[in-house]
Amino acid sequence: MVAQHRQPPPQDVSIPASYAVAFRQLAMRASGVAALVFLASGLGILTRPDHQLATFWPTNALLLGLFARRPALASPAGWAAAALGYVAADLLTGTSLPTTLRLTLANLAGVAAGFLLFRHVRQEDRHLQHPLSMLGILAVSAVAALGASVVGALTSHTLVRMDMLKASGFWFSAELVSYVAILPVVLLAPSPTGAVARLAETWTRLRRRPARLLPLAVLALAVVLGVMIGGPGAIAFPVPALLWCALAYRLFTTALVTLLLCMWTLIAIAHGVIDLQVQAEGPLPVISLRMGMALLAVAPLTVASVNAARNRLLATLNHAADHDALTGALNRSAFLRRGRTMADQAQASGTPFVAMMLDIDHFKSVNDRHGHAAGDAVLTAFATRMREHLRDDGLFGRFGGEEFAALLPGLGTGDAHQVAERLRAAASEPIALDDGRVLDITVSVGLASPSASMPRDTLEQLLSRADAALYRAKAMGRNRVVA
Repeated sequence: MVAQHRQPPPQDVSIPASYAVAFRQLAMRASGVAALVFLASGLGILTRPDHQLATFWPTNALLLGLFARRPALASPAGWAAAALGYVAADLLTGTSLPTTLRLTLANLAGVAAGFLLFRHVRQEDRHLQHPLSMLGILAVSAVAALGASVVGALTSHTLVRMDMLKASGFWFSAELVSYVAILPVVLLAPSPTGAVARLAETWTRLRRRPARLLPLAVLALAVVLGVMIGGPGAIAFPVPALLWCALAYRLFTTALVTLLLCMWTLIAIAHGVIDLQVQAEGPLPVISLRMGMALLAVAPLTVASVNAARNRLLATLNHAADHDALTGALNRSAFLRRGRTMADQAQASGTPFVAMMLDIDHFKSVNDRHGHAAGDAVLTAFATRMREHLRDDGLFGRFGGEEFAALLPGLGTGDAHQVAERLRAAASEPIALDDGRVLDITVSVGLASPSASMPRDTLEQLLSRADAALYRAKAMGRNRVVA
């Protein structure tokens, strides 16, 4: 017999699936960056007066904001894609290749300088959560503008025969106003899903309170007056309305309104729609105007940041005043205050509702046997479970110690009894402590609803009757619901 020699199996030289997926993701990210840069550069090129640089150049600020929000995009492939977008936009609009390359280098130099500084900016300042956050954004904008101006001055000198010092100021002022106006919008912009929800919420608010449009109407009037009157002070006409918008609207809305105003003002002045009646020639008036617009944009955004910080502080104080610090449930006074309003509304409309008192059985023994830390953990876990099983339109509060109360609108006694049984079952599930111990607890529940003989019971009377039912539940052996 002749031995048969088997050929070795061919080696698999295919790319692993994980590498293919990573490559596709990288390609999609890079193409997205290139598309953004290309479209934004095209928009900026459209604002160029004859034989001059763009009046408003949004691309660099958009790119910096995108890289700051999603650092994964700032990969070598992302930077290369951005460069490709810059070059393609310039070449397609007739710019020569040497000029295109110099402009692209200046743009990327500014973005790179800003990105390096942005890495040291706190997260809260990136979202303008601090009263001084806008000053940090201004510093990043100034560094990015300086980086672009250092490289771009040589291009301006070659392209439009401008003095190097004036060319540096021209580039710096143009970049500064773009960064200051655009960066806050990019950093504060909601996700696509969040944007849809926010638009729906905004539309609902406007339908209920059309007067909320008044600050925008006053701002539009100030813009019209600036066009009609003109003069050096025209750019300051919208300032009071901008500050009103900062106090009336959210941060993102204020940032968006400020951006649109800056774009409009710069483009309108460049094309003669707004006549500043300035007789001086050369780039200095333009540099002064852009610097003024950049600093003007800082004011409403700073006011909006301060107002947002104030609102968060007030919300925190109000929450602390109305909620129990340990369990997060409403405290007794807040429960009674909100409960009276809810009860009055329900009785006025004829809607049924139920008051509920809940008490953890033998809670004192938990503290005695396991310590107060374990008791606090039990109270916290119990309150969390109760909130998870109660509807959002109800009230849940801690009356003291291990005693809690709930107010359930829209339920009769029968339905409320079923809800109470679910709460009792949820409370009986084991509670795991941080040290590994597991505790079992039970809860007794008392229910009360307005009676046929006394349909106008006060909330205190209902809670008193529910408390009496709770004590009957305890007298009957605990771990039960009594109505």
